[in-house]
Amino acid sequence: MDPTLMKGLKDQYASLSNDGFRVLAVAVKELAGKTSCAKEDEHNLVLKGYVAFLDPPKPTAATAIEALHKHGVTVKILTGDNDLISRKVCRDVGLLADPMLLGDEVEKMSDAELAEAAEKTTLFARLSPAHKQRIVRVLRGKGHVVGFLGDGINDSPALRAADIWHLGGYGGRHRQGVRRSDSVAEGPDGASRGCHRGRKVFANILKYIRMGASSNFGNMFSVLGAVHFCHSSPWPLFRY
Repeated sequence: MDPTLMKGLKDQYASLSNDGFRVLAVAVKELAGKTSCAKEDEHNLVLKGYVAFLDPPKPTAATAIEALHKHGVTVKILTGDNDLISRKVCRDVGLLADPMLLGDEVEKMSDAELAEAAEKTTLFARLSPAHKQRIVRVLRGKGHVVGFLGDGINDSPALRAADIWHLGGYGGRHRQGVRRSDSVAEGPDGASRGCHRGRKVFANILKYIRMGASSNFGNMFSVLGAVHFCHSSPWPLFRY
């Protein structure tokens, strides 16, 4: 494969990726007299072409992210896809792609360095499942409450590490791997709805506690006063 052809193939790959396509290369090799292949056979293949898959963001994604921002929730993307596709998705849903961290950069950072960088970074690309889990953990270590929206088995480590996890799309098939976590919300904008509803429930709980404490204050004060009176009473009848 000469350099000119290689440049054209790379340009085509970059063009498809910039349009949001996931790209797989298809190549073949004749193995005369062999019924099985091993890793050492994976060389000198002949490229047949590309297979491109389009997986656009759901129509509600941009609206859900906007709603989360209004609720004070910072949205970050942790993905195993390449940086070109990830930038395109960020543009489509209204997120800033810069600054961006790639998996090989995450690998070289200490936990302290990653924690500082993670707070400032919106897009993490070319991540392994272990990278996602580590990013979630360092963000929690900085005092953040972290929710993670995943849709595949590769997200299981990060889902288990998060304070709250959400399953969207195909996630229901992989619940066995993430059963330890605290809550489930399904649907494309389940994270936004779950955040809003959770805050309403929390506010109602606080109202009930305040109401209960204020209405029972007189009773508690009377009991404390009675206990003090009985304990310090000069009459044996009231002592205990």
